[in-house]
Amino acid sequence: MISNTINNLLFFRFHNLLNETSINHYTSTRVGGVSKDHLAGLNLGYTVNDNPLFVDKNIELLAEATEISKKYMVFPKQTNGANIAIVKSVNDVFYDTDALITNIPGICIGVRTADCVPILIYEPEKKVIAAVHSGWKGTVEKISQKAIRIMIDQFGANPEKIIVGIGPSISPDVYEVGADVIQLAKHSFGEKPILKPIPDSNKAFFNLWEANKLVLKESGVPENNLEVAEMCTYSNPDLFYSARRDGKNTGRLATGIMILK
Repeated sequence: MISNTINNLLFFRFHNLLNETSINHYTSTRVGGVSKDHLAGLNLGYTVNDNPLFVDKNIELLAEATEISKKYMVFPKQTNGANIAIVKSVNDVFYDTDALITNIPGICIGVRTADCVPILIYEPEKKVIAAVHSGWKGTVEKISQKAIRIMIDQFGANPEKIIVGIGPSISPDVYEVGADVIQLAKHSFGEKPILKPIPDSNKAFFNLWEANKLVLKESGVPENNLEVAEMCTYSNPDLFYSARRDGKNTGRLATGIMILK
């Protein structure tokens, strides 16, 4: 990934997506912003008991740094599920939705995260984009595969042309899950190496990065078109918010993509 610091606000962009001149994109950090105390920095979530005026200002700062107008930023109301919506207007509201798709230039679709995996998807020939929030549930339900299927069926996308960035999220070294998630992951992925058993326990470390790569490759995306940030939100408290580390009311990061007009 490529780091960018503008007006003391730090964000990242993917190498592979930066090569595409028809889009703009970003993935944020907590560095910069006006939120206070345990949310200190660039909190972009309205649901974590932050002052809404602080969140408004943070989004304005991000918009200025990324050169994407705040009024054209669209985020769904996420519920850690696998529902997907197609964005037709900046005025659309998306409840219980964890991925957005659009082919409309000038609308920046995004997702908010605090350990879960943000995924940006772009098909340059048909010029269609997706922003995906893939937590453990979205991963085992293969939400990215569902998004790509919609891109193919509704917009004629060619999966062999698709370019993907998998953003900062909790790493396989620290993401511990219990027996219920292990069972669901095995049902979804079989014996593929995405779980590392923890000795003397019924728990395992779940490799969300590898699992989502597998989902994307199963969907027809060439491995060379996949870029994984490999940056752990949990292990980098100065850079990222982490729900697993700091609790569910920690701040929220954002990751977004827009087709340029």
